[in-house]
Amino acid sequence: MAPTSLPPIFGTEACESRRRLLLEPVLIGLLALTLNLAGNHKTSLWDRDEPRYSACVREMRARGDWIRPTFNGEPRYHKPILIYWLMRGGVALGGDNPFGCRLVSAIAGVGTCLLVRAMGRRMLGPQMGMFAALMLATSPIMVTESKLATTDATLAFWLVGAQFCLWELAQRPSRRLAAGFWTLMALATLTKGPVGAALIAMSGIVSWWWGGPTACWSRLRWRWGLCVFLAVVAPWLVMIGLVSHGEFFRFAIGDQIIQRVATGMEKHTGFPGYYLVTTLGTFHPWSALLPAALFGAWSRRREHPLFGFLLGWAVGPLILLECVQTKLVHYYLPAIPACALLAAWLIALVVKEEVNLRRWPLGRVGVGLLSGTAVVLLGGLIAGATMLPTSLRSPLLFLAVILVSGTTYAVTRIFCGLTERAVGSLVVTWAIFMFAMGTWLLPAAEPYRTSRIVGERFASLAKEHRVQPILNSYQEPSVIYAYGRPLPTVRNWSQVKKLVLQHGAVATAVLPHELSAFLARPEYEVERLDHLTGFNLNKGENESLEFILLRMHRSVRVTGLKQSPVK
Repeated sequence: MAPTSLPPIFGTEACESRRRLLLEPVLIGLLALTLNLAGNHKTSLWDRDEPRYSACVREMRARGDWIRPTFNGEPRYHKPILIYWLMRGGVALGGDNPFGCRLVSAIAGVGTCLLVRAMGRRMLGPQMGMFAALMLATSPIMVTESKLATTDATLAFWLVGAQFCLWELAQRPSRRLAAGFWTLMALATLTKGPVGAALIAMSGIVSWWWGGPTACWSRLRWRWGLCVFLAVVAPWLVMIGLVSHGEFFRFAIGDQIIQRVATGMEKHTGFPGYYLVTTLGTFHPWSALLPAALFGAWSRRREHPLFGFLLGWAVGPLILLECVQTKLVHYYLPAIPACALLAAWLIALVVKEEVNLRRWPLGRVGVGLLSGTAVVLLGGLIAGATMLPTSLRSPLLFLAVILVSGTTYAVTRIFCGLTERAVGSLVVTWAIFMFAMGTWLLPAAEPYRTSRIVGERFASLAKEHRVQPILNSYQEPSVIYAYGRPLPTVRNWSQVKKLVLQHGAVATAVLPHELSAFLARPEYEVERLDHLTGFNLNKGENESLEFILLRMHRSVRVTGLKQSPVK
């Protein structure tokens, strides 16, 4: 909708200098890119999914395969193919290392922030677009997901683009916008399956119910739009169906969709209202503005379809995800841009009308949430500084000082009615906070990343002793990535024996009680090679591992030779 047709509350600027038009997106993009890339070259792959995606890319490159992803030599059908193609491009540019593997997510995060800026300008005016982009670029959830070699930042980029197309289609019919929407939905499907379509559909239903624009849906040109969608999606789906003999579809639909909806996969469950609570932290400090922003948009939803559109985008995915039993905080990421736009609208309106945020409906609640969430985060930082290893103490205390000083200054500015200054201080505070986390805190934790150390130690043992490393009960995905190639995995004693007989000797890492079990079995000769004591950051506890060299006992080898037929 053109700026002249917007209601007076939006306060768009009549003109802007060309310099600002060019400089502002460049600066916002540089801020987002800096935060997304900061420290990535110093930090090994973190959660269990990062090494899985990255090892898949490495194995596909080694085989020259563009169709079938594998992890540790076995098919991995958890997600479609596009993320692996994109990560191969990132690895080609940044190298086969954590920096290169994460490059696609970092760029997608920047793209999402710039899209939100453009949407804000089109919907609400230049000031709101800038506020929304800065809020998103400094939010913990956006920065974190843009620093991970996973699908979520890329999926969010496609879906924000699709929402942008829908909004523009509501203002005018356009074949290009319709084609863009269907192409983006196809890319989202090739990135993470049908979840993207489900989130868009739920957003549309809630938006329609609450007075959002409806013309966009009739302007999508469904017949040829679906043809565009299939033209992008179908080729790989047909090929993977043939290559996997249908196993991809059985696993993707049965395990990845049905089980995630019906059960909490890998113990990832949550309580009712899970995303309402977690968003307070993951979108802090801007989440503190959401109650007042949502209430303001709800009370004005009949005045302009924009409010219904943003409410549907923010609330629709929330309703859908609450019905899914498997819950993870990043599932709500595609709706966070709508939250940023709503929060930016609130701030811009408060600034325009020159009212104190505390006098706005639910404004006091927002100030309380801002302070209360900061206190909880402060408690976590101080607890970490006292409980975690000593080398993490300084960065944790630095982050605590930044959090306290920035929040205190922002709250005092709000009390003085200087809301714009408060927002500026929070942007600076959280830019410093996230930058220090990426460049100082996470690299300081590297010496305690047990799984990475195990993989690197396996590589040195294989070279030094000319033995085959194997994974026993300690089977963290990061071990496989750090080792550099697939590792045999055993689940019972017969598999151990088979590998020992096959290779003559194997090396493995075992927990102390498992070492006792190996020593108690007379058919094996066990040689202790090394001992590793570290702090498992994922479990929050100390961890001890023994590296051992395993051979069959000499008497077993001799018996085996006597029983072997003479060729």
